[in-house]
Amino acid sequence: MKSTIALKLQQLNSFMLRSPFRAIVLFSILSRLFVIALYWKVTIFPDSESYSDLAKLLLHFNIAGYDGERTPGYPLVLAMANNWLPLVVVYQMLLGIVTAIYLFKTLRVLQFSTIASLYITLLLNSMVHVIFYETAILTEVVIILLVTVSFYHILKLLHNGQAGYRQVFVISLLLGLLTFVKPFFVFMPFIVYGLYTLKDFSFSKIFNRLLILPFFSLIAFLGWSYVNKVNTGYFVSTTYYGITTAQNCVYFAEKTPEKYHLISSIYVKYREQAIAEDKDVAMSIWYAHAELTEKTGLNFVDLSHELNEFATVAIIDNPADYAKQVFISWKDFWKTSIYWNYNDFNVTYANKVFLEVWYIQSFILVTLKIIFVLLIPYHIFLFFKNKKITPQFIIVSFIFSASLLQAMATYGTNSRYSYPFEFLMIICVLTAFKPQLKRLLA
Repeated sequence: MKSTIALKLQQLNSFMLRSPFRAIVLFSILSRLFVIALYWKVTIFPDSESYSDLAKLLLHFNIAGYDGERTPGYPLVLAMANNWLPLVVVYQMLLGIVTAIYLFKTLRVLQFSTIASLYITLLLNSMVHVIFYETAILTEVVIILLVTVSFYHILKLLHNGQAGYRQVFVISLLLGLLTFVKPFFVFMPFIVYGLYTLKDFSFSKIFNRLLILPFFSLIAFLGWSYVNKVNTGYFVSTTYYGITTAQNCVYFAEKTPEKYHLISSIYVKYREQAIAEDKDVAMSIWYAHAELTEKTGLNFVDLSHELNEFATVAIIDNPADYAKQVFISWKDFWKTSIYWNYNDFNVTYANKVFLEVWYIQSFILVTLKIIFVLLIPYHIFLFFKNKKITPQFIIVSFIFSASLLQAMATYGTNSRYSYPFEFLMIICVLTAFKPQLKRLLA
């Protein structure tokens, strides 16, 4: 009996190694069908409605007067499904499979063996929060796809030396799409250009073909900002900007000039209520939003602009408090989270089983993130010592920059912002143990 099982497993392993892409696709489909059987739900969160609202406008090819809450990258995915959310989930699961394939390809570029690349891909692709993100109407599935595919090409450019114009164009286009989905990522092409220029640096190399890299990102960022200028009067990538900036001031909202007393007093009131009721303090400005709208007489767009001015003054006047808040936000970036409706499973006790699995997986994930953070100064030290742009330093540069910029930009659900980089963090950690993996899977 044991020998029969061992033989079957050996045959399965041989099949998977002969056709790794087919194995990834089949495994991904089966794992998602399993989840669908237990949890056939479209998971809706507060952010979801605003994406759907913009998708409706896009379907009518008319965004005149749109209030600019969202950029159109993700709503276009909804529009492609005619804004029918179950079909959006199907699309997102297909995108998740493409992400898994490019994760495998990235591992191969980094010279992991076929067997190690395959099993790492299957393990990461089976983490429950990965699949449950695909059931949620949130941007993360599209973002992690674009981040993964972009890094595959960035590593080929910086690590394998494939720096032709075609490769640069592909990366520029991918990063432009990423900015179209989430304007925050507009910084990424500049990091790529900086790393490429630092590699075998000379002053003559400052002007190189990668200067064209930010083209699509800037078109996406500035173009949509102009659309918002026409519709709202404010040249911004999203009219949420004032609210998200104000979130940084939650713990020092009272330390502002008299000019902002009304905003400050209402903000502080809801912050204290959130603390007393053990609610998410980072969301205090959202709890206060209705009263702020009523008392100020401003609409959403104008209130966001006023909140941005309030937050800017508060940050300038209280740099130490702001620095403390940035550290809290940066620390939260490295946490992990799952987005699901725990009570919406179709099968009794299935939620409890998934929760136990998630407890184990999240513990492992947080441990790997901690190791990654501890490795950041090591890889920076190696760069200055050896003057080499290694794959690990490339990954560290992007993720560390994203963690700092996100911490400076807003406070609240920061762990969600780290999700698109989790695969890369794990890859970076695993490179330190590549010889051990090779012996284990030999």
